[in-house]
Amino acid sequence: MTLNNPLIGWGAAALAVILALAMPVNPRRVNQGLISILIVVLSLVAAFAWLEPLTALVAGLGAAAVAIVGRDVVRFVRHAVYDVTKYTRRDYWYRRIGQSLISGGRRSRRR
Repeated sequence: MTLNNPLIGWGAAALAVILALAMPVNPRRVNQGLISILIVVLSLVAAFAWLEPLTALVAGLGAAAVAIVGRDVVRFVRHAVYDVTKYTRRDYWYRRIGQSLISGGRRSRRR
């Protein structure tokens, strides 16, 4: 049983899209570099399966850049939304009060 190039291209493109859209974009996670590398590789595989070599290189790198920049934009938006809404979240205040009670964090009064 042999696989033809368009089928491999569709599979690689689907995996790249799933990685770009479904993987978490938390900056504290270790796997962000690995996910970016996988997106680049899968985008190049999909492009080389469908297009001629020079066009595939440009299209694959362009698609990978768009996906990675899109992930960075999503990360920035999530961080900005959290910064705006953190004072309305219960866990923020529980953490803040808990830190002041055990004297492990910020204090509200000065000595």
